[in-house]
Amino acid sequence: MRRLIEALDVINMDTPALSESEEAARQNLVALCRAMLDSELSFCEGAVQVCALHSSIRVSEDDPDIMAFVAIKSETDHWPMLKTQRHWYANALRRLQPEFDKIETWAKSFAVRACNHLIARFSKP
Repeated sequence: MRRLIEALDVINMDTPALSESEEAARQNLVALCRAMLDSELSFCEGAVQVCALHSSIRVSEDDPDIMAFVAIKSETDHWPMLKTQRHWYANALRRLQPEFDKIETWAKSFAVRACNHLIARFSKP
């Protein structure tokens, strides 16, 4: 166990401290994840915002928790986001609602776990 702690200390010495903007981005990410888990933000809408933060939070390009949201965004980038839905006809949105619901259920099936992991990793004590 001691060797593991020593190895982690060496790794941590090689990693520069987070900048204020990186720390702020991580806290924004935590807030987004909490909003999705509390049903204040859809997983599809949240995925767009998580992906926008990806380069600001200092994680690997293939971070599995972030990749969950990349997958959601990739599968839903053709859907109108809330801010653009006001430009759509109400009838068209009503017809698409079952598909919105289906894709949100799909996203939720794995995004809940990713949100919980991200909150555990980046929330401040």
